[in-house]
Amino acid sequence: MLFLKKVVLQFFCGANYIPLSMVLPIASHTYFTKIIKNQINATEPFKKRVWQQIVIQKIKNQSLSLGYTKKPEAEKLKMIADTVKSGDTDNREAYAAKLYWKALFGESFIRDKNGDGINAFLNYGYAIMRAGMARAICAHGLLPALGIHHDNNLNQFCLADDFFEIYRPLVDNLVYKLWENGEKDLTPQNKKTLVGLLKIKVHTSDCDTQAVQSMQYMVSSFVNALEAGKPDIELPVWEGNADGITIIE
Repeated sequence: MLFLKKVVLQFFCGANYIPLSMVLPIASHTYFTKIIKNQINATEPFKKRVWQQIVIQKIKNQSLSLGYTKKPEAEKLKMIADTVKSGDTDNREAYAAKLYWKALFGESFIRDKNGDGINAFLNYGYAIMRAGMARAICAHGLLPALGIHHDNNLNQFCLADDFFEIYRPLVDNLVYKLWENGEKDLTPQNKKTLVGLLKIKVHTSDCDTQAVQSMQYMVSSFVNALEAGKPDIELPVWEGNADGITIIE
């Protein structure tokens, strides 16, 4: 629930915490109309520049993940991040991912959205973070189906899939720690631990805060960027400890 100038927006979530429906106020308020128009009218160059920023930060976070797990490939990913062009036309994201997965989980690892083992842990953690991002997007009056890069007629949350990319390495790092500690089954306790991802410490321009709260800042900065027509958004910076994870209660 979000209060905006005495106007209340409510949205309802399913069992997976993804928004299912919204209740919009009938009032003389331009917030929703203005934001949606700005979102629909966003130019391709604008979206490509925003996507460039997201890919750069994602690769940097992958580098941090490898650094926290003492993998030497961390420096290589830093260099890749510096080569990302507008719209990631050279697909540096995929190139970095290929190096990243092999370095983090071994040469035999294959990322599989329907897989078990490590993939099951990753899929659960991603679902948690994606749901948090989807709620932030809906709370700010944006249409979650209108992505800046992801584009799928069967996906109602393309924008969430765009924005939560930078949070994926946080999930990866925690899954690596669980796996290294001998946790091979996605037990209720391990699921609870993965839900704790929402409380991981990240840094914004205002303060250190939980990942779930930083999503609100990130989406708000995107709304402001749409209004200004300038593709500069605030991307939270992951700040872990030596183990990669710092929880803010």
